[in-house]
Amino acid sequence: MTQSGEEAASEITCREVAEWTSAYLDACAGDGRNARIVLHLAVCAGCEAYVKHIAFVRRLVGLLPKAPEALADPDGLRGAFVARHRKQ
Repeated sequence: MTQSGEEAASEITCREVAEWTSAYLDACAGDGRNARIVLHLAVCAGCEAYVKHIAFVRRLVGLLPKAPEALADPDGLRGAFVARHRKQ
């Protein structure tokens, strides 16, 4: 039995598209789920706009400078915060 695009897209909800957007954009959602998302995006303008928005934000965040290594260390950051608080 064949399905039209709208019927196949109904197999995945807008909520599921939102939940799987990052995996979809990273090409990690799996072939079956990716296909269902693509079909859903073809018939749902709201989800298409959402996925495009998330992709745009991710590209912008990727352009930000990387944090210094000292900030990436939670213990070092915690120690710096405690030391600063003690000075005050």
